[in-house]
Amino acid sequence: MKTETGGLSGRPLFRRSTVMLARIYVLTAGRIPLIGIGGIDSGETALQKMEAGASLIQLYTGLIYEGPGLIRRIKDHLARHAHSTGLQRITDVTGQRAEQWAALPLEG
Repeated sequence: MKTETGGLSGRPLFRRSTVMLARIYVLTAGRIPLIGIGGIDSGETALQKMEAGASLIQLYTGLIYEGPGLIRRIKDHLARHAHSTGLQRITDVTGQRAEQWAALPLEG
């Protein structure tokens, strides 16, 4: 990572940014809204950010590579997940797996 020119974004940042997100969620006991960033390129990665503690997600690189249809695919995935798990609101997943993510090493 340090030998590359320019910025690093997207999928290579997913694990590291998700682990850090979860650690902050745990440290703050979920009391502050957190924005999940880094490597969100599907409904599954959006869901994982939310489960790690994100109240909101930011799309950038994933949107560039996947196009505007990514937003619909994420919404559909989240709706299917909420329906299949019996959630009243998709926001109920926020932080559900924060402890698990927080316990992971940054690299891996």
